[in-house]
Formats: sequence, C-alpha cells, structure tokens
Amino acid sequence: MTKYKIFIPEHLRAYRPRPLRWLGKFLMKITGWKTTGHLPKDERVVLIAGPHTSNWDFVLAMSFILSLDIHLHWVGKHSIFKKGFRRLLRKMGGIPVNRANPEALKNEIYNVTEKYKGFIIAIAPEGTRKKVDRLKSGFLRIANETNSKIMMAGIDFSNKTIELGDFFSPTGDVDQDLKFIKEYFANFAGKRPELS
Repeated sequence: MTKYKIFIPEHLRAYRPRPLRWLGKFLMKITGWKTTGHLPKDERVVLIAGPHTSNWDFVLAMSFILSLDIHLHWVGKHSIFKKGFRRLLRKMGGIPVNRANPEALKNEIYNVTEKYKGFIIAIAPEGTRKKVDRLKSGFLRIANETNSKIMMAGIDFSNKTIELGDFFSPTGDVDQDLKFIKEYFANFAGKRPELS
C-alpha cells in the first residue's frame, strides 16, 4: 500500500461496511499493488484507465475501489452483468454497455448526473481486452455531455502501480486526442503487454 493516505473528497466517499473496506485493503496489500497520485476534487470527472489487457484488470479495479472506499461508477460490457451478479456489480458502481443499444448507456449516464452532485465515471477507452489500433471515442462524448473533466489513470503490472495521472483537455481533433491518449497508456505495462 502507499506510504501516504490518499485524500477522498466527501462527495466520493462510499461509507461501505468495514469488512468490505478491509477486504479491499487486504487484497491490495497481499498482491503488492499500490496507488500513486490523487483523486480529483472536481465534482464531475470521467476517468479513463488503461491499458486494459486482461480480466485481472477488473479484479484489481474492484480491490482499488473497496480499499479506498470510493463511490465510483464504471462502464463495463453488458455480458459481465450476469444473473446472480448483476445486483452486486450495480451496487459497486457498474454501468452495463451494450453496443447494440447505445441509447441505454446514454440513459444510464444521464441518471448518474441527475442523482449525484459529484461523480467519477471510469471507462477503458480500448473497449476490449484485445489489441486495438484506435481507442474508442465514447469517453469524449460522455465528458462533453456531462460537462466533466477527463482524468487519465495508468495501470502498470511491471511495478504493480495504479497511477492517478493528469487531466486531459480535448483539442477538438478526435483522432489527435485518441493518439495522444494511446501514447500515454503506452508508458504503462498491462498484464499482457503484447495486447497494449
């Protein structure tokens, strides 16, 4: 774990039961993962995280969320929201996305913005664990529609670090913006680097 305590803004505090918080901290500790950087105080943030190359990214993300006890919404493929787990994943901030029904995601995001004064919506811009040549631009649209800032977070399996990075300001040139972010994530080693 980190040597310092990461400040959690009040609007992001989840206040989960102590055993869940302990579980998250325990998992981060025994696996040797640490978090650097800081959580934003801004009230509306789209957090883009990468590289996304393995199912282990999901386990790490859940451990991270529980260890810091933060209320964070995250966008995930609808197929992981299986019966029996759907309610739990929703409770952990999950927002299912089905590419065949983009309107549903738009409604989900709208509900988040209506319900919460402040929020973080996390998304992996690769949109898949496979190697991609071009990132998906949906996060740019979500940030624009919710009037949110965009923050980058790198996941590095080589040194077991989640690095909460800087804010990114879109230029208006989507291709250039996606290229910049892809190059930023190239500084981090995914679980399967060949898919980064």
